[in-house]
Amino acid sequence: MKNITVIIIIILTLFIGETVAQTTSFNTHIPIDPSIKTGKLSNGLAYYLKRNAKPENKAELRLVLNVGSVLEDDDQQGLAHFIEHMAFNGTKSFEKNKLIDYLQSLGIEFGADLNAHTGFDETVYKLSVPTDDEAIFNTSLQVLREWADGITFDDEEIDNERGVVAEELRARSGANMRMFYQSIPAITNNSRYAKRLPIGMLDVILNSEYETMKRFYRDWYRPDLMALVLVGDFNVDETEIKIKKLFDDIAPVKKAKERIYYEIPNNIKPAVTIITDKEARGVNISVYHKKKGKAITTLKEYKQVVLQELYSGMLRQRLDEIEVLPDAPFLTATAIIGKFFGNMHSYSLRANLKEDKIKEGIESILIESEKARRYGFTESELERYKSVILNNANIYKKEIGKIPTRYYVEQYIDHFTHGDPIPGDNFIYEFYKEVLPAITLEEVNKVGAEWGKQQNIAVVIKSIAKDGLRLPSKSEILKILSSSYTKDIEPYSDKLGNLELMPEKPKPGKIVKTEYHENVDITTWKLDNGVTVIAKPTDFQNDLIVMNGFRPGGSSLSPDSLYVSAREAGNIISSSGVNNISNIDLKKLNMGKTVRAVPYINFYEELFSGSSSSADLERMLQMVHLYFTAPNKDANVFDVHKERLKSTYKDRDNSPGAFFEKKKSEVMTQNHLRGVPLTEGQIENELKLDEVYNFYKKRLESANNFTFIFVGSFELETLKKLVTGYLGSLPSNLKEENSWKDIGLRRPKGVIKKTFVKGIDDKSKVTINFTGELDFSPEKKGQISLLGKLLKIKLTEKLREKMSGVYGVQVSGFAINKPYDWYRMNIRFTCAPENVDKLIRKVFEEIEKIKNEGVSEADINKIKEAELANIEERLKLNYYWVSQIKNVNEFNLNYDDILDYETKINKIDSEYFKQSANIYFNMNNYAQFILMPENEENKQEN
Repeated sequence: MKNITVIIIIILTLFIGETVAQTTSFNTHIPIDPSIKTGKLSNGLAYYLKRNAKPENKAELRLVLNVGSVLEDDDQQGLAHFIEHMAFNGTKSFEKNKLIDYLQSLGIEFGADLNAHTGFDETVYKLSVPTDDEAIFNTSLQVLREWADGITFDDEEIDNERGVVAEELRARSGANMRMFYQSIPAITNNSRYAKRLPIGMLDVILNSEYETMKRFYRDWYRPDLMALVLVGDFNVDETEIKIKKLFDDIAPVKKAKERIYYEIPNNIKPAVTIITDKEARGVNISVYHKKKGKAITTLKEYKQVVLQELYSGMLRQRLDEIEVLPDAPFLTATAIIGKFFGNMHSYSLRANLKEDKIKEGIESILIESEKARRYGFTESELERYKSVILNNANIYKKEIGKIPTRYYVEQYIDHFTHGDPIPGDNFIYEFYKEVLPAITLEEVNKVGAEWGKQQNIAVVIKSIAKDGLRLPSKSEILKILSSSYTKDIEPYSDKLGNLELMPEKPKPGKIVKTEYHENVDITTWKLDNGVTVIAKPTDFQNDLIVMNGFRPGGSSLSPDSLYVSAREAGNIISSSGVNNISNIDLKKLNMGKTVRAVPYINFYEELFSGSSSSADLERMLQMVHLYFTAPNKDANVFDVHKERLKSTYKDRDNSPGAFFEKKKSEVMTQNHLRGVPLTEGQIENELKLDEVYNFYKKRLESANNFTFIFVGSFELETLKKLVTGYLGSLPSNLKEENSWKDIGLRRPKGVIKKTFVKGIDDKSKVTINFTGELDFSPEKKGQISLLGKLLKIKLTEKLREKMSGVYGVQVSGFAINKPYDWYRMNIRFTCAPENVDKLIRKVFEEIEKIKNEGVSEADINKIKEAELANIEERLKLNYYWVSQIKNVNEFNLNYDDILDYETKINKIDSEYFKQSANIYFNMNNYAQFILMPENEENKQEN
């Protein structure tokens, strides 16, 4: 169910297009971006080719099928998805798992760069490959070709994969999935979609005939239902020749089955469904107004998309305002107009409800929707939201040549499967610039009349099932729905006054020391108030700047009695606004600008995060200044945050996953106050507004020892003037020592084994944590991280590919020097309860192999190639440079080390992993946790 917001953003991210001349006819068809080469082979296979050099020497390749689970026969339910798995288990040129081995040897990571997905109406195979080696690129195209018509479907491999697919179904199971499955019949009026969920039926997955799967492949994997989407750093004309040569001889299917596009029948009366589950958390509602959609092909139709985005966007802002009212009737709410299922689009209202105000919350979102339908919006609201849309379009227009490839890929897929327009960024911006000023309130308000009709409505409530919680009945919901159309409602009043963020500029500070690091083009300024500014101009983006500020301290400096208030102080104050301007009004003032600045307080640091365009850089720094000097104390925001926080932790133990995480944290932090989840009681009794505000003010009353990093598209002299003005003027106590405090949180020692029983699904979870102390260094941190990546490769091979016991394995290595020097190696997977013991044994067997035998050259090469590819790509990202500069300053490193990554990676060998495995996999110091389902046997054991 894609919403119109997503459509707008997708279109806005399109690249290099035509400029709209003065539009004379809205009946003109929307053009296709001329930078995209499109075509169709003689057999009907379509292709989309585009050169995009961000990231350099890399391409995203997709094989797209206009085919999904909705086309399965009764005996094939789940096999459309199963075929996707088989594509990685043997093709004409790559037997069994050799395809994965080959691609990993190139640095292509399974999951991140090599993957696929199956939906109701589409199947997409995904491959991210290097393009600086023509032989590799050619082989990658061959892989796409073999997925199209060369999957071998070896009987033994099918049987081996049955367990993996079953484990994927098991891993996805839970309250949310159960409730989603139950909602589909209601919201699609018992259509075909309700009977063809992509994950399928377990009996079919485990017991279907081999021929049944092959029949689906023969029927539906055919060129007239396929498209190639290739975007990246390659020669388009040469690639087109290769595609024609490689794919044109795929034979069309004779007597092809009709590709039916199933429709969702209308429901004349509103359909209401109430779904409860004892493992769910909270109560939420979705109200869908449905109607048949149509392809957007003309400028007139595209203008309607803009009108719908204006309407739903302004309504979302009104709902945001209600959230922070005293005694608000719901926790959060939103409104969306966009794609639904099949042939339907929808106008949907969604809200997370308060358990003691369920009926009031439902009534509130319906009345707010009716208010917009009945009275429309105001001129001031419209003008602000127009500026948002035009600014978004301008951002992407300015970023021509710097937008990542993956943004384009999804757009071209949607063009093939749904007919979404792809006119290009310049065209979109010029169209907006021409059309938006002329759009009237009357045009926008007609959207409400079009979508707010009392027909074809579906209402779904999903709720926790528990004693004492009263949900409204279907008849009560229908009554609330009906009465919302006749209720006396006052029009909305836009109360934003003539506010100015910072009427008077502060007195600038001075730079007392300047340093320049030539190899990395980094300038450091020391200001006279103790603030340090580090600046690196880049051309990675055409007009985007990233900011990060940090200083040691954080909630560690609060006593235990104030801990709850201290840990939430940053979140609450950052949502409260500044300079007596509410956060809602601050958002309104910033609409149409590209600017963000947010303060945070974590365990051991005070932080600022921000971004802006060059034009809004001063605005970002003004916001930072005011979060130091004039933060608001907003009781309404505090109350809302408190309610949301309580809802987050309420009934936490009903969710098996949340219960498991809580129990693990209790053991691994030895029940430390600051290491375990909060409770409702703590939030209710210990979270206090005065304590929140006072702790925040205390931590930011002085800027001494703060470091601010700026990376992006700015002129150094411009930044210099602005930071001396807004950061150099911050109050500061130069005598104050700023540091974090050791809060005493320590990991347990020895071998710990715990089994917990929770959950009705036939599913177990396993976590193995190796922890210990070390003499911390960034090199050791990197070593532990690489060891985790290696173990993930090995466990994926053994537990998934060889044993068919899991869908996936998560392995991560981590180290840090706060509150002491320690590390953690975390291994996690989901599996059948009866397989827990043998899978755990295999984990330890693989660890012992690494400790005793080291690693093969093939596996070392997989790690090296992936690391090199990742770092080379990240070096072209502003955010990566911010994180690396922060590391250099926190750990007293050398800036040149940032560029010296190849030397470090090339040192990796078998002995490197063997030694690190023997250090960090300490069999005398690990914790093993198992979650088992609630059956009679486990209950007795527990």
